[in-house]
Amino acid sequence: MVYGGYGKTHVNTLLAALNINCVSQKTLKTREREVGQQVGEMAEETCQKSLQEEIRLSEGRLSASFDGAWQKRGNGRAYNSLTGHVSLFGEKSKKIISFSVKGKKCRICAAAKSKGNPHRVHQCCKNWTGSAKAMGPAMACEMLEMVETSGGKIDTLIMDNDSTTIARVKVQVNPNISKRSDSNHTKKGFTSALVELSSAHKVLRNVKVRGHMERCVMYCIQQNKDNPSQLETDLRNIVPHLYGEHQSCGQWCKSQQTGYKPKHLPYG
Repeated sequence: MVYGGYGKTHVNTLLAALNINCVSQKTLKTREREVGQQVGEMAEETCQKSLQEEIRLSEGRLSASFDGAWQKRGNGRAYNSLTGHVSLFGEKSKKIISFSVKGKKCRICAAAKSKGNPHRVHQCCKNWTGSAKAMGPAMACEMLEMVETSGGKIDTLIMDNDSTTIARVKVQVNPNISKRSDSNHTKKGFTSALVELSSAHKVLRNVKVRGHMERCVMYCIQQNKDNPSQLETDLRNIVPHLYGEHQSCGQWCKSQQTGYKPKHLPYG
């Protein structure tokens, strides 16, 4: 129920189908708090085991992928989500080695404050008072410090193109840490740039044309991971490739070998 995001209505629908008495919101929430604490402890234990496995597989030189999400998506002008969560994945083990959750509001504390009374003893979920946009860098630093406390040290962080997070990490945790861009976020950024250019260039409004250009760029990146000079050369050859000039195309282009003409390009 917790992982699926189900509430009282979903649970009672399932119970009714099984001919079991329904439960109230109060009872459901009480059981959720009991189980939630145990689930959190098990998650921390699992992360510790995965971290030790990652350290063993990486021989001490850890590379980890970092990404997060917010309950309410930012729109470019307002970032006012009340919660945020991030995960750190080991590159070798492909498992979560650390996680962090931040919350800006607790209903029990808020209700007690509105009535002018002290709040009762409870498991308060409020652990953040800053802005929602600042949650990401703070949680990244928190996880990396936790990894170092457990005997590991991350040398390379794989993440999106958020310069604020990597700058904060270098100041607070490790000034020598290196950053690699995640392929999914790289593709997303390239697609967004093409969409912006489509207002001035009509041909880019065609989804198939943009898709073909995205594939060419991602082929170049995947085939030249450890060769930056060749990557630059192949990226520059994409534009002539789109116009049928394949003399300088790299391995990502199959036109010279098979005579293939992309069907998604106009007049291809």
